[in-house]
Parts: sequence; C-alpha cells; structure tokens
Amino acid sequence: MRAIQDSEAAREEYPAFVRNSAPSARRPIVAPTTLDGWETRLKAVADGLRDSFGVVPAKPCDLEPEILGSIARPGYVIERLTFQSRPGVRVTANLYRPEPIEGRSAAVLCVHGHWSWARIDPGVQVRCIGLAKLGYVCLCVDAFGAGERAVEPGPGTYHGALLGASLWPADVPLIGLQAYDNRRAVDYLISRPEVDPARLAVTGASGGGNQSLYAGATDDRFQAVVPVCGVGTYEAYLQAACCVCEVNPSGLSYGLTGDLLAMTAPRALLVVSATRDARQFSVEEAAKSLDYARSRFRLLDAAERVRHLPVDAGHGYDKTMREAMYGWLDRWLRGRGDGSPVAEPEIQTEEPADLRCYPDAASRPASIVTIPVFVHRESRARLEALPPAPDHRQAWEAEALGMKAGLRGEVLGGFPEVPPPRPVLAWDAKEKLLTITIAPEPGITLSGLMFRPLADEPSRGTAVVIANGDLEPASARDLCKPWTDLGHAACCVELRATGKRKPKTSLVHGVADHNEAEWGVWLGRPLLGQWVGDLLQWIEALSSVVQDPPRGLGPTIPDAPIALDATGPIGLVAILAGGFDARVQTVCVERGLVGFSPPDESAWRGLPMGLVAPKLLRQGDVGRIAALIAPRRLVVIGGVETTGESASEARIKDAFEYTKTIYGLFGAEDALEFATSRAKSSLAPRA
Repeated sequence: MRAIQDSEAAREEYPAFVRNSAPSARRPIVAPTTLDGWETRLKAVADGLRDSFGVVPAKPCDLEPEILGSIARPGYVIERLTFQSRPGVRVTANLYRPEPIEGRSAAVLCVHGHWSWARIDPGVQVRCIGLAKLGYVCLCVDAFGAGERAVEPGPGTYHGALLGASLWPADVPLIGLQAYDNRRAVDYLISRPEVDPARLAVTGASGGGNQSLYAGATDDRFQAVVPVCGVGTYEAYLQAACCVCEVNPSGLSYGLTGDLLAMTAPRALLVVSATRDARQFSVEEAAKSLDYARSRFRLLDAAERVRHLPVDAGHGYDKTMREAMYGWLDRWLRGRGDGSPVAEPEIQTEEPADLRCYPDAASRPASIVTIPVFVHRESRARLEALPPAPDHRQAWEAEALGMKAGLRGEVLGGFPEVPPPRPVLAWDAKEKLLTITIAPEPGITLSGLMFRPLADEPSRGTAVVIANGDLEPASARDLCKPWTDLGHAACCVELRATGKRKPKTSLVHGVADHNEAEWGVWLGRPLLGQWVGDLLQWIEALSSVVQDPPRGLGPTIPDAPIALDATGPIGLVAILAGGFDARVQTVCVERGLVGFSPPDESAWRGLPMGLVAPKLLRQGDVGRIAALIAPRRLVVIGGVETTGESASEARIKDAFEYTKTIYGLFGAEDALEFATSRAKSSLAPRA
C-alpha cells in the first residue's frame, strides 16, 4: 500500500483524470459546418456563460460618473475618474483622450492583466497613451479586486487564489464580475460626447487578454477585439496554474475557447500570441481555437476579419504587439490601411501614483468595494433569499429532497452513476490492520486502513475517518482509536488529490490545492463534490466488507450503523455525505468549517480551496446543509471560520440554529450535540 502511495503514478492520477474528463478528450468536437449549426451551438454556449457568470443586477444602475482630476500632456489628456457599475460599487479608471479633438472618435477599452500596478502600471499606460496620441479615446479600468480596488491598494496586488475563490459560493465569480464591469465600462464610454459608439474596440494582455476574449464574445458593441497573450484552449488550463479571474466555472462542460472566438464573428478579431509563453497561452493552443472558429468567419464572408499573429517574445504586450494592434484598429475602426502595423509615437509614461483616483486606502469611499466586503454582502444576500425553516416535518422532508437535488446537480457536479468494482482487501497480520483499495471512478485509486475493535466482540458499527494528510498506519491508528475504543471497527480513508496522492503542484499565494481546485471547477465538478463522491463510495465499499469480513477483522454485525468522522474544514465532506446516505447514523465533525458566509468582512485564509464550490450558498450554508442529517446523530466539536480562526461557542450555535430547528421538528434535539472537545463529548471513551 505504501509503495503505491509513494509512487509518482499516485501523484499523477488526479491530473490525468482531470485531463481525461474534458469532453474533448472523450470525443473530438468538430466545428459546425452551417450557420444554423453555429447558431444552435453558440446559443447553448451563451446560456452556459450566463450561468457561469453568476448573479448580475436585474437592470443596469445609473453610472453616476465622477471626474476627480486630469493631467494635460502635449496631444492628449488623462482623466482620473470613477463610475458605478452596480449599486454601491464603483470602478476606478483613467480616460485618455486626444487634445484637441473634433467630432466623435473611435474608442478602446483597455483591460489590464496581472501587472504590478494594475491599470496605472507603466506597462499598461504605454498602450493607452499610444492610442490617445494616435487619435483614439481610451478607457482603462481596474479589474474587480485589483489596483485601487484591492484590499490594500499599491504595487503587487493580487485578486486570485483563495481571495478570488471566496466569491464562488455566493455565485459572483471573478470572471463574471469582470465581464459585467467591462460591459458597464462600455456604457460609460458611449456616454462620452467624444466617443463614436459605432467604433469601439477592446484589448488587453494576459488576464486582460482573457477579459478581452470574453468581452468580445458577449458584447457585440465591440467592432474589433484584440486579445494578447490570453488565448489558448480551455483544455490547456487543466495542465497549468492560472488566476481565479480566468476560471470559467463549468466552462468545459458546455464550450470551448474556439466558441468564444467564433462568437466574435463577423466583427474583426486579432489574436496575438507570444512564442515563449506558457502552454495555456501558447501559439499552438491559440491556433487550435482559431482553426475551429474560422469556420464561422468564413460562413459569414468575414475570413479577412480574423488573424493570428505569433510574435517572437515572452508573455506581455510589447511594442511589436502594440503596433500590430494600432494597425488592426485603424483598418477596422477608421478604414485606414490594410491592417499592417502602425508605428508607435514617442511615449512618456506617468508616475503610477499620479494616476490614482485616491491617494491611499484610507481616503477611498465605501463604494470602492473590496472582495472581502463584497463576499460578505453577497453571501448574506444569497442566504436571505432562501425560505425560512419550515414549521412541520413534512414540509422539511420535501425541501430536503429539493436541496439534495440542487446540491448534487448544481453545486457538487453529480456523482458517478456506475457502481465501482469490488474493493481489494489485504490483511496485515503484523500491523493488525486491513488495507482496502477502491476505485471510485476510472483512473482514481484510493486506499484505506481498517482496524478492528479493541474488545474481541462483534463491532458495534463501522466508523469511516477521513485521513489528515498522508495515510500511514501509525497516524491512521491514532485517528481511529476513539472509535475502536468504543467498540467500532474503524477505517481511515483517503480522498483523491490529498496526502500522498496530491499532485506535484506548487503553492499559489499560500494555497496548496490551488490548481487541483481550479481544475475541478473548470470541469463543473468541484473537488468538494468529488470528495463527497469518494466518501460515498467508501461507505459502499465498507458496507460490503462488513457484510463478508475477512478473518483477521474479527466478528462484525451486518447492517451495523455507520459513523463518519472528520477533523478540520474537510468535515464539510462528512456532513454532505451523511446528508446523502441514510445508512450513516452518526456524523462527528471536529473543528469543522462553520460557514461560508463570514460574520465580518475579513479575507479568507487557511481554508483548502477544494472545499470552495460555486453556487453553494444558493442551497444554504453549512448549518442548513447539516440539517439533512436530521434526525440522525450529529456531533459538532468546536469549529473554524473562513479566516482559519476558531469560532466562538456563540457563533457555532448561531451557525447551526437552522439545524437545531429541523432536529426539533423530529423531536430529536438530543441527537444534535455541541462540545468544545472530544473528551467532553458523548463520543469520549467510557471509563
């Protein structure tokens, strides 16, 4: 067992499983050959995007723009301004305009990537100034959570990792927030008297190239789209790390990058790639998507409106790329030239601090909303939209059915429908343990270590204990001991992509399972759902072992009760599995996560990103989900917040107030227990 766990093959299992789970890995996806075929496919993709992008306001709010100051330079002016993208949320921006200007000009929305200073970084300024000196109006906005919209504005701000993922449960993913902000940025641009609304373009590099890709696909007011170093294939993301702002939840379940490019047709599209870029933005991956999309351009007699430009460079937006962009926009927005590069004028960038809307964080108004503040606000809004606890048992049972269906299909990504093969058993007489190996899905292998009760009597039940870290006999025995002391057989089990089966991925801003979590979300199968599926398969496997136990395990009682036990935030997996499988009679969670709706506006930290699933709060927070276990036994021992800090006793009881109400409907109040330690709980071994 340990030889398998220690092998490179064990660490490669989950990445290979993810790659093989992409629809295109199972069957080639061929571009439609007719316009009707394209219309049908792209309608489905557009519907998928709307669902992925999450909650948006029912109608656009007033922009309420505020111009905070300006800087005059020879031939152009830079304005510092903000506008309201959604109620109570303002966007920090700079507008670059030619001076003097006559009539209405073509305009460009410039979206930044992960440059140190975001929109005011010199590397971003340079193309904005270049466009203004060439006669374009250019609006450059800070992305949600970045630049002056960061928790601590300044160089090096980052809105990804767990910070960005904290938006997922409230169904306001970063990719959707950016797409909506960019749409409102266009609303602001066309409100300006200098701008011709019929001649608009969008461009950006890296994360900004990704934003340009989605803006071009979803907003047909752009007549030219120029994503730079931001186009590859969705599938390539499954072999890389990317910012959470680029993760399109469930995107691989309904579409391809090529579909987004095809949605741009017949408008002008220039895709710029760097020859020395990462795989997900490589020339080769971009070419695959463009080859797929060209079919629609040709069918619309717009073949000349799409071009792929590989540039011998690294990741960025260098002068060669900018000059190609200037020429492309001149051709398609101003009818000048043939799309060949246009020389960049001489440019002198500004000190980033001079372009700020506000000198520091303390001077920002409350309407410059950071991600933690928005998470707090939107989480509460999702929970307030849910119905109150029912007042009779039958109503709850009907609601529970709907909740389980919603969790299974809309949050967790479904569970395997094909029964797994029988578990493989091996008794170790020396260690007095049973090694169990299961395959919950093709390509995934998990191991468990099962221990017999201390007393030579039939076990009183079977406890399934989730391993903390590597699965080793000594640590597994310690985790199982509280149960074997109580007369239970106990099995310490692995979940995929954890312990010695964790892929060889690096920390990303302190998050160990960053990539693994993102890959699952891309597929529409968050790791949380995969882990719940693993635990359900463990219940199935151990039930079969108890029915026909090997000799060394000792006597068992068929159909004896099953208990689930987990320590740490991973306890949510046990709560969910207990809610789905009625064979589970006890769930014990020690220092588990008490809720995804934080009590304050603090940033999340220390939480496994694999537990964070899009749309979860549409079904309820941890306390509401835990009610699915009623009237069976639930033991809650302490708890932690999304900040990683211990939750107070009052906070725990408040978080599980809904749970308590449902237990009351069954007259099972005594089955719900709160304790400050295992020693003080009913699970403590009897003297």
